[in-house]
Amino acid sequence: MASRILPDIEDYPERPAVAFTDWDARILRILSRLDPRRSVRRSWGGAHRFARVVAAESQKIRNDAFDLERLRQKSLVLRRSTRRGRVPDSVLAPVLAEVCEAAFRVLGKRPFDVQVVVVRTLFDGEVAEMGTGEGKSLTAAIGAAALALSGRRVHVMTVNDYLAARDAETFGPLFVELGLTATHVTDETALDGRKEKYRADVVFSAAKNILFDYLRDKTGPEADQLHGLPRKLLNLVRAEGAAEVSILQGLDAVIVDEADSVLIDQAATPFILSAGEAALGGLDTPTLLKTLEMARALQEGADFRRSESLRRVTLTDTGRKHLTLLAKGTVGLAAVAPVREHLAAQALVALNMLEKNRDYVVTEKGLAIIDESTGRLMPDRQWSEGLHQFVELKEGLEPSEIRRTLGRITFQRFFPRYRHICGMTGTARAAARELDEVYGLKVRRILPRRPDIRRWPKIAILPDAKTKWAAVAKLAAGLSASGVPVLIGTRSLDASQACSAVLHESGLSHALLTAEHVAQEAEIISGAGQSGCVTVATNMAGRGTDILLSDASRQGGGLQVILTELHGNSRIDRQLCGRCGRQGDPGAVHRVLSLEDEIVTSEGPLAVGMLRFLLKIGGPRLCHAGMIVLQNRQTRRAERGRADLARQERKRERQLALSGHME
Repeated sequence: MASRILPDIEDYPERPAVAFTDWDARILRILSRLDPRRSVRRSWGGAHRFARVVAAESQKIRNDAFDLERLRQKSLVLRRSTRRGRVPDSVLAPVLAEVCEAAFRVLGKRPFDVQVVVVRTLFDGEVAEMGTGEGKSLTAAIGAAALALSGRRVHVMTVNDYLAARDAETFGPLFVELGLTATHVTDETALDGRKEKYRADVVFSAAKNILFDYLRDKTGPEADQLHGLPRKLLNLVRAEGAAEVSILQGLDAVIVDEADSVLIDQAATPFILSAGEAALGGLDTPTLLKTLEMARALQEGADFRRSESLRRVTLTDTGRKHLTLLAKGTVGLAAVAPVREHLAAQALVALNMLEKNRDYVVTEKGLAIIDESTGRLMPDRQWSEGLHQFVELKEGLEPSEIRRTLGRITFQRFFPRYRHICGMTGTARAAARELDEVYGLKVRRILPRRPDIRRWPKIAILPDAKTKWAAVAKLAAGLSASGVPVLIGTRSLDASQACSAVLHESGLSHALLTAEHVAQEAEIISGAGQSGCVTVATNMAGRGTDILLSDASRQGGGLQVILTELHGNSRIDRQLCGRCGRQGDPGAVHRVLSLEDEIVTSEGPLAVGMLRFLLKIGGPRLCHAGMIVLQNRQTRRAERGRADLARQERKRERQLALSGHME
């Protein structure tokens, strides 16, 4: 499945893991705080000049028949230039012009100047902040084609399997026209068929699929036997007829869609490759049940303290003594103090920190984790070290099989191993410092093609949730009756269902997105711009489908977004707000909040009382400013949590290196 346009690239390209120390992280953090602007770059002065050069090159070949040999010659020049460093505009523009004209011939779409500028940004290894509705999917496809023509094997990271399959099918004809090969990898792709798929020039996939295949390469039996062999010797082994040892074909280049969601929001979760192993080390159902019973007897404050940002529980000295008394007479793992305390902490997390319909749902097939950043279900994921089983027991389910860890890695350690990394998102600036510190990625702000004309009506802050939902229903009914589409954004599945119940009571017809059926969701979202439509959904990050307005909706005032709760990070709020006003369309963002929202109640009664006081003396505007302060506190806590995780992973990798074992 090798490329027909260029010779095959070198075997298994990958950047070696960086020996990054805690002092390196501290120095980067200090530098970024001394100059916060160092991580964000505006659209450079030559951006429009580059777009004009590409347009001029396109005009030259527009009336000519496509010539594969002509493209090959241009691509060889581009490939040689790529090896020397940053590619000059004069070399990239002719190749990009060929790709743009091919897109018009095959897809009927010619990219705008904004999209051409973003491709230049991707080629330079930056994250482009481009507005919602500016055409990220087409931009990613053109960028992937240009990178592939420069001699790279490209992975395009989408946010879920449905979008990976959709984009590979949609843009497949473009790659065929250019003499390139493209495919997609999803959960449904058989393991024995993945090696061949990864030989394609461009592979569309969700990030988790490629990451787990990378772990399989690093932990498989062949990897154990051949680990450490020089690459030339490994090639000789393969030439002699030995079986292919790697699933992937290397980590050469990656384009990350929704880059902040993938690289930041999902970075706090270690990805663990595991294998089923019943009753691992004595951790059986009776032990789990006994530990859960003991955990229920412990009191917060006296026996344990919890950290919301790290989603972790720490036992106090009193708690350890109390746990020892409760464990009297037990046998097995529960009788071993360090193991007992660790399991008890996991049980306390399950009991006190993980909530149904917010962190997970119970389906016919069992427990399914909810991705906090996208609102989607992840039925193939498990929490590790018994936590998943404790949650199952808490919900009255039969505990699933305990899994043995074969290998683990975080996005923070995985993505820097790509030799070329770049991405796109609509909300990168708020995450610019962290993207720079962790991945060495600069953010390039790309101005929209048309000015933003969204309206922001006054904020409404209600005293309780019941009053808030009543106000949301009244507002949605009024807007829908006036002929404009309405999108109601919530923070959790629980909140979506509460909102839906109130809308039903009001007799207002609406669609509810539950994150269970991706393809139907995309269809609902694509039709959510029709006149009078009302849609309720959890946060909209990464759903991958634009809301297209009908003519009647556009004339009536555009999409009306109702934000019902602030998230722990303002970027997620902006992702929802960015659903309206695409490409200069009209629209409005209505903010209807309450003092019983999670962002307030999670900070304790003192925060609730303070905001009530601010609402009384200064009205919604001053109270909202107080909420923003709480939101910033939660954002900083989450950042510290990710930094702590990165520090722990670095420590763990150093320990593995010293022991001579590599997962």
